[in-house]
Amino acid sequence: MKTSLMLGAGRGPRLAVLELIKRSANGMGVKQLAAELGMSYMGVKAHCLALTSAGYLTTWRQPAPKGRPLMFYKLAEAGELLFRDFNEDLALGLLEEVAGLFGTPAPLKILMKYFQTQSERYEQLLAEDPAQDRMLAFVAIREREGRMSTLVPGDASLEIRESHLPLASLMRRHPEARAMEEHMLSQILGRSVHRREYGGAVIFTMAKT
Repeated sequence: MKTSLMLGAGRGPRLAVLELIKRSANGMGVKQLAAELGMSYMGVKAHCLALTSAGYLTTWRQPAPKGRPLMFYKLAEAGELLFRDFNEDLALGLLEEVAGLFGTPAPLKILMKYFQTQSERYEQLLAEDPAQDRMLAFVAIREREGRMSTLVPGDASLEIRESHLPLASLMRRHPEARAMEEHMLSQILGRSVHRREYGGAVIFTMAKT
């Protein structure tokens, strides 16, 4: 995140508001944000209004069974840019240079090697605490890496939802990398994984064993 950007006097709480909204699937309302942050409704509303005025948030309304429609806040394009990893631009540029020097297949070979190395790194990290549940340990590692990773249990399946995609631009340019990441998680977790992107997040779905 571009933490050097100034978000006003309430910079700390406003960053917390942005991160919570970033993690959400469909945006969040002031009441929900206040409960998550342990702050007053009016305090959170003031931060949301300031962030909206600055162009970091946008709003949408959902019809309510009774009374006025419910208002939710979502990240605007400028808000999404706060979370962008600009090192990705360097990676994309280097892959383009590699393609120019060694031919079109070269970037995919490098990406395959990258995900192989990442898989080995995750295996080493998971081996440090073999007693812990493997999936929970993996989600914790990805969370520490800033991917905003959460395990979402369902009736018949499990989902790992990641709200921050540091390789999003790279995967749009090289969509084959999505399948490589899916394969990497399948190997690490020891089960079939399906990867999809939805609402600015990546969701890895797997059946319960």
